[in-house]
Amino acid sequence: MAHNSRVLLVDGDEEVRALLSRALLDREVLCDAAVSARDALAQLGQRRYALMLLHLEMPDVESILDRIRSMPVRRRPMVMMTAGIRSSKDAIDTELVQIIIRRPLKIAEVAGMIRACLEFVPDDDQRTT
Repeated sequence: MAHNSRVLLVDGDEEVRALLSRALLDREVLCDAAVSARDALAQLGQRRYALMLLHLEMPDVESILDRIRSMPVRRRPMVMMTAGIRSSKDAIDTELVQIIIRRPLKIAEVAGMIRACLEFVPDDDQRTT
């Protein structure tokens, strides 16, 4: 796993944020949590993230995706998205979002998936584009 592999959890559900944060810390993954799009944008402006887990049904989610699209490709975090069964896949930018996870979440599985994905994130000096 890259030494700069920090995760940003963006979810309005306090319980989901707390459970996922704990599960990631148990797997030695550093993470920050954002309660809203505004909070996530502020954190994206202050720190670099290797991966972001974003809930599709949050208000203003498109503003977060717009910010990521504006970043140079080599600085973009990998994006995983959670969505309820009724969410439309048509609303998801498949060039930006690598993984979609259906809710309800199985916390241990999601944390394990995030940890596994981080194994493939190169260190800053290994990114080419």
